[in-house]
Amino acid sequence: MNIPMKKLFLILTVLSNVLTGLSQMDSTFILSKYIENADNADLMNMCELTDIQIQKIYCEDTLLKGKVFNIMIKEFKNGKINSTFSSNINSQKHRYPIVMNGDTLFCEFNFAEKASSGDSTKSVIITFAGILQKDKFKLKIGYPGLNTIVEFKGKSNNSLRIANSCSSNKLKVPINSEYPILAYSPPFDSGSNMQSYCLLGEENIHDWYKKFKVKHYYAIYLEIK
Repeated sequence: MNIPMKKLFLILTVLSNVLTGLSQMDSTFILSKYIENADNADLMNMCELTDIQIQKIYCEDTLLKGKVFNIMIKEFKNGKINSTFSSNINSQKHRYPIVMNGDTLFCEFNFAEKASSGDSTKSVIITFAGILQKDKFKLKIGYPGLNTIVEFKGKSNNSLRIANSCSSNKLKVPINSEYPILAYSPPFDSGSNMQSYCLLGEENIHDWYKKFKVKHYYAIYLEIK
């Protein structure tokens, strides 16, 4: 028996206390909405044929105005963290020197304007778009005003998906603390011709090796600060 694995490559994930009516100062909610195949047949076919996977995070929580959305990625091997990546998004202004005609000018860059919900925007959209090329999965993380690219070790049966569960479309995400929202991993293989991603989502992502013997996977964390 085969449990469906990578059916959907384009998923819209909504972070919104406004939509749920459950606004809190210490947390917000992630709501995942699947885009139906029938409405995006051409796009879905294109993604499948080219090994492209896409997810979006959409935030319009008015209580998070001015907060930045930092993305962290941890690689797990045999249950232990093997490497860590951070987009290093913070609320500080950065000045970078630029030399022009012998003079040094300074360019000021404000992450809070590029990766947060500020005065000029009512929402933040972060796009995760990845493509598998041989054994490499190249993931582009796109903020409203900046982009970064990271590269994973990939496999054809690895899926970029919501980390929590196939049975729930809501995650409560704490503020000022990192929390796993996505995963890039192979399915759980029982060894009896059954494979499933959903079973992984029923357990803590940090326990996938202990409980399911998933030897290698990546956890993607959101840190709202």
